[in-house]
Amino acid sequence: MPPTPHTTPDTAPDTADVAGIRRHLHDIRGILSPALMQADVLSAHPDAKVRAGADVIIQAIEATVGRLDLMRRTCLPAKEKD
Repeated sequence: MPPTPHTTPDTAPDTADVAGIRRHLHDIRGILSPALMQADVLSAHPDAKVRAGADVIIQAIEATVGRLDLMRRTCLPAKEKD
C-alpha cells in the first residue's frame, strides 16, 4: 500500500534517488516561475477578464508549488546540514 500524503515512506529512498528528486522538484519550480511572473503582469491588466484569468493561473501555480513543497517535506528525508 502506498504511503498516505502526510506520512513518510517506510523505506528511505536511495541517496541518488533523493538527489534526483530534489533536482526535479527544483527544476519544476524554475519552469513555473516565468509563468507566475507573466501572470503577475497580467493581473494588472485593465481588462477584468484578463485579470480574472491571471488570478486563476496564479492560484494554480501557487497550489502546484505548495504540492511540490509538501512532497519534498513528506516524501523525502530531511537534508543533512554540513
